[in-house]
Amino acid sequence: MFDSCHRKTMGFTDLALVTPRDPKVINRHKVIQRASGANEVLKNATIFNSLEEAVHDRNVVCGTGMPVDMFRKRLERNYVEPRVFFDKLAADYEIRGGDQQRNIKLRLALIFGSEQTGMEESDMDKCDALLGIPTNPTFGSLNLAAAVQLIAYDWRMAIGGAGSYGDIC
Repeated sequence: MFDSCHRKTMGFTDLALVTPRDPKVINRHKVIQRASGANEVLKNATIFNSLEEAVHDRNVVCGTGMPVDMFRKRLERNYVEPRVFFDKLAADYEIRGGDQQRNIKLRLALIFGSEQTGMEESDMDKCDALLGIPTNPTFGSLNLAAAVQLIAYDWRMAIGGAGSYGDIC
């Protein structure tokens, strides 16, 4: 899960990587160049050895995925549209107008799998909710950057839009 520029664009700065293929990825010249001014997101990123370790201090863990996987058979799962889920979450935690930084009751983690394979089934089992971006059911392909941007946008809008910032893991 890696997309610092899109995260910063939407006001999110907390980035965690779980067992990246390249453990030095956040220091690679190419990655720093693609960060396009979001270097502090990279600088403050944390690498974890397991998903459990990455989300240990979070009380709501959302996985992301494609309800219809064009490339492999998956277990049948219930997905919820991000905007619907986030609107309810913001209401449940009484977050509106950018005040979630003061609302320490909510520690939200948004989990993205690899661009090629998505999330592992075992990681999906650890999530409180699975978010599925509504796409064409016969061709639901989104690259990782697009998925991060859409999910971040829906959370930002749920908590009050332009003036809001938050934590994302």
